[in-house]
Amino acid sequence: MSEQAHAGPNGTADARVQTDKLEAYMLGHYMGALSGVRLFDEAATTWAGTPYGDRFATFVDEIKNDIGRLEAMLDRLGSGRPGSGRPASARRRVAKGLGTVTGIASRLNPLSRIRERTGIAAHGELEMLQSLVVAKRSMWVTLLELVPAEPRLDAEELRTLESSAAHQYDRLRAIAEETARDRFLARD
Repeated sequence: MSEQAHAGPNGTADARVQTDKLEAYMLGHYMGALSGVRLFDEAATTWAGTPYGDRFATFVDEIKNDIGRLEAMLDRLGSGRPGSGRPASARRRVAKGLGTVTGIASRLNPLSRIRERTGIAAHGELEMLQSLVVAKRSMWVTLLELVPAEPRLDAEELRTLESSAAHQYDRLRAIAEETARDRFLARD
């Protein structure tokens, strides 16, 4: 296992970042983001022509930007260092492939009904998209906790990304709230 020695959060010199674990964690989120951007893109198509279509298109652009920032972090961490097994590009290709498969599977899932924006299943989809953003925000917070022991992580960048994820969540929740009445209330 590869470890990077740095001063820990309590100023101790014995705190070590287990870079293999960190890389696996980040690649897992990377794979999830690749799948997630496809789900948000699908939502943008579903909601096109409504007041929400542009909001979902903005989410897609923001998530693509987040993916690029995560890729840059992985590069800064030097996950392709000698002796680490496969080079970073190979691991990332595997993660991209798995993310693609996951994204395709989500579209084939008979329970995935986001294309029907008026049904109650669509509300569940909105809640699922919110949970993806919560997971992303949690990753940024986790990485922020590791900054004292891993100087290749940028605290200011992570704070910005965490704040952006919080704002994305609030905007998704607003869409769910604005559209809930049309799904659940009977009109006479």
